[in-house]
Amino acid sequence: MPALPREAAAYETDAQPAANGTYVLNYQILPLLGMDRTGFLAGKNLRREHGLAPELPTPKLEDTAAQDMNYANLERVNTDITVTTDADQTLVSTGARVSDTVAEGRRTARFVSPVPSYNFITIQSARYDVKTADADGVELQVYYHPAHSKNIDRMLEAMRTSLDYYRKNFGPYQYPYARIIERPAYGGGANSAAGTIGYSEKVGFVMNLSDPKQLDFVSYLTAHELAHQYWFHQLMPADMEGAEVLTEGLAQYSALMVMKQRYGGEQIRIFLKYELDQYLQGRRTELVEERPLGRTRNQGYIHYNKASIVMFLLQDRLGEDRVNAMLHALLDRYRFKSAPYARSSDLINGFLSLARTDAERQLIDDQFYRITLYDLKASQATVRQLANGQFETTVRIEAGKTYADGQGNEQQAPFDELVDVGVFTASPADSGFSRENVVSLQRMLVHSGAQQVTIVTERKPLYAAVDPYINFIDRTANDNITTIAEPQQ
Repeated sequence: MPALPREAAAYETDAQPAANGTYVLNYQILPLLGMDRTGFLAGKNLRREHGLAPELPTPKLEDTAAQDMNYANLERVNTDITVTTDADQTLVSTGARVSDTVAEGRRTARFVSPVPSYNFITIQSARYDVKTADADGVELQVYYHPAHSKNIDRMLEAMRTSLDYYRKNFGPYQYPYARIIERPAYGGGANSAAGTIGYSEKVGFVMNLSDPKQLDFVSYLTAHELAHQYWFHQLMPADMEGAEVLTEGLAQYSALMVMKQRYGGEQIRIFLKYELDQYLQGRRTELVEERPLGRTRNQGYIHYNKASIVMFLLQDRLGEDRVNAMLHALLDRYRFKSAPYARSSDLINGFLSLARTDAERQLIDDQFYRITLYDLKASQATVRQLANGQFETTVRIEAGKTYADGQGNEQQAPFDELVDVGVFTASPADSGFSRENVVSLQRMLVHSGAQQVTIVTERKPLYAAVDPYINFIDRTANDNITTIAEPQQ
């Protein structure tokens, strides 16, 4: 059978009927023709035990013939779905609702796709409440268990702000609706079918976000899943190395840009620190081979977590508007297109087209084609008041760069980059950190080894930092920030 989309593959194994609700996919209840490699036995030992040849390798990025097959092994289809359920339950399926009637104790609803969409269909029935909102002509809908209402407004607002950003920067949204639908906790995490996002109750509906210091994971996830309506449902990558960079990586980037707009650049550190920690943990536990981002395959710690940091760094250096214009052009080139499908090299070449200097070109190559690790440290800082009333802060900075191979072997490389260096009245790592705490933030050229920088300000700072918002993949980001001491007399 065709591969289950990676958005769902980790979670959807069995149909899930229950007395108070049912959640199924077309893959679970309808016959499908053909097969692909996901149906093969996997793992060297298991295949050897059954006398099978080694697994077929993932097609290389240079294998243009692989562009004939898309990443999800799906075709775009027109759907016309009629479903019947108990009269007191609400039906939701992919497609626009064109009828909904009750007769003889049964409810029957019909859903028709407004545009050809990938053959990934979800059908859900439960005793839902629904809350709606309008986003410039797109009806936003959240279907939820009545007892799980506390995060609904947050989801609707995240959908609205995400659609505003995506339509402005990436192009038109293809459906007259955008839905989030709750499902049981055993339904896994989240997935994004055509215009229809499924959430496990534990992912967003019962999450307690009353603490303002907590990561707004619900809004982040909502922005990510809605971004898949562009990066998967509009632009589909080829089944080859780097495919997930164009789906998960760009969905992560899109969500980060929405969070940046919503919370401000000063608060984005909390999201990037999470991504950095997840990437570093993932590479520590890699059992086979870490791949460069541009060639990764089925390695979530790379195509989710590393991609977030890389994409945020590049938009910071090349310009958010310029990067988004390049992504808009990439979408225009591949939107709703069949073979040849997009490659990660299309994205990378797009970044390279924005580079203005050799240093920027090397930065892009380092992020996508190499495994590049950084070591940035603010080791000590002192401040003294000048005769004119200003404050002079001296900060010792240490910097290094390393290239690693897939097995973790490392080679030192020269570091010569523009890096943000700043002084603050609160630590950038504090959850309540805001723009008012920024005394000075400057982009300085930093070299390998130790160096000393001096910053003169009108206000007295209490903290100094190098790369305070975590733009680089820093192996020890906790030493980027240091308290400022008074000089000894």
